[in-house]
Amino acid sequence: MFVLILSLICSLLIAVFAIQNAGLVTIQLFWVTRDVPLVLVILGSTFAGALVMLLLAIWRELRLKLKSKQQPIEQCQKSDSAGQQAISPLKPTDGAE
Repeated sequence: MFVLILSLICSLLIAVFAIQNAGLVTIQLFWVTRDVPLVLVILGSTFAGALVMLLLAIWRELRLKLKSKQQPIEQCQKSDSAGQQAISPLKPTDGAE
């Protein structure tokens, strides 16, 4: 709940900042030059940053899930190999003990 409230406050601050800075700015990317409202630059940059953070969070979660799936498999393989070494070969019994 705290993260949601903090996110809403940050979003509100970014929106107010963007609206107060609505003048035109010149954007130059390689050979393209455009005059764009600063509000679009601010909001676009914020959106791009949020998108990058979302993709990094998804990548981290997937990596942790794959790691957690591989750990039980490796533990089973280790316990199987340790169990096979610990078990001595059985002697055949002929019933005469």
